[in-house]
Amino acid sequence: MPATHTLFQSAQRQHLTGELAAAEALYRQHLAAYPDDAAGQHWLGCVLHQQGRDAEALPWLQRAVQGDNSQAAWWFSLGIVCASLQHYAEAVVAFRAALALDARQYFFWTNLGASEAALGHGALAEQAWQQALQLKPALPDAWFLLSAHYAANGDAAAAQQCNYRGIVCEGAVKHPPATLAQALHEIGQPEAAQALLRQWLQQEPDNAIARHLLAACGGGDAPPRCSDSYVQQAFDQFSGHFDHKLAELGYQGPALVAALAREQGWPHAGWRIADLGCGTGLVGQVLQPYARYLVGVDLSTGMLAQARGKGIYQLLQQAELGAWLQEQDELFELVVCMDTFIYIGDLSRVLPAIADSLRPGGQLVFSSEWLGDDDAVGFRLNSSGRYSHAPDYLVAQLAAAGFARWQSQPVILRQESGVPMRGELYSAWLAA
Repeated sequence: MPATHTLFQSAQRQHLTGELAAAEALYRQHLAAYPDDAAGQHWLGCVLHQQGRDAEALPWLQRAVQGDNSQAAWWFSLGIVCASLQHYAEAVVAFRAALALDARQYFFWTNLGASEAALGHGALAEQAWQQALQLKPALPDAWFLLSAHYAANGDAAAAQQCNYRGIVCEGAVKHPPATLAQALHEIGQPEAAQALLRQWLQQEPDNAIARHLLAACGGGDAPPRCSDSYVQQAFDQFSGHFDHKLAELGYQGPALVAALAREQGWPHAGWRIADLGCGTGLVGQVLQPYARYLVGVDLSTGMLAQARGKGIYQLLQQAELGAWLQEQDELFELVVCMDTFIYIGDLSRVLPAIADSLRPGGQLVFSSEWLGDDDAVGFRLNSSGRYSHAPDYLVAQLAAAGFARWQSQPVILRQESGVPMRGELYSAWLAA
């Protein structure tokens, strides 16, 4: 029976225009007359799959390749449905059959890799995705799949590189200039990153984010800290969905502080506490049980509005923390700076100011993004716009500020570009 039968042609037309139910009915009528037509079996399976009815689609697609095993696309359709039903071993057989007939289709390779990965065959999955990229280097899906693969196997550097390359492949259609510029810089295209940011500044000359990121990507001298305008603009625009975004990134700040409080036995409702860089109050919620008085300080109006809605602070102040510390005359038992010093590179002024705000024996708790001690300056402005600090630098600054003792532990702060962000959690005490 030729596949040009009138019913089959009508079914194909309905299928192409998205009339799936009508196409299904016509395919079934066609197969009632010609039950062994492999083309009709394949396309009925496809239209069932498109309606989310994979269990019904599977036997039709199996019959199609049994009737005619020379069609690469039919094997691929079978593989897709098998993978959707989590029949990954069968999916691998189908995808490899498709590739034996036509190895030039990059999406055959990406789907093969996904099924191999689901079976725990990491090396075979990696090979498949690399083959897809040989066919189509600007293929975001393959880069992101490789990124997840390397992250799962503990190769953070490779995972980040693949993630950044996927972002660059997706380009400005999917990503804002800040994200795209960072990705370009990190894959070794700083000139392209700088050009993108300069174009952004031409369009918005007063944009503090573009100006700061241009310096972060090597287009100017790195400032010793983020400008007030950068912090305000960056966080005001994200304040409405900030908590949700941090949850997606697996932000560990509140959990780290909660664990530290239990470990050190902080007194219930015992301390005057300052939460510097308080944001929306995520860490403040953890601090509240230990505070008889809790102050939150932040530059962002939007973040403070979110924090105010939680009702956990006795006082909220909009200010740059260094200036606020110099102007206020209260003394605290505890000052907390979680994910705050990542916006301040040079800590030589702020740490002494914090020390001056603490009572004798008072404690500072803060987090840092990790930087190797081989850095000559001791801190670095990264393409993310944030600063990382070397442990030796932090220890030297704590000593210079007058802290008598300190301790630190390596931690994971959150996910960054698909991999864990390494950092340190510090506790430092003044002499009693």
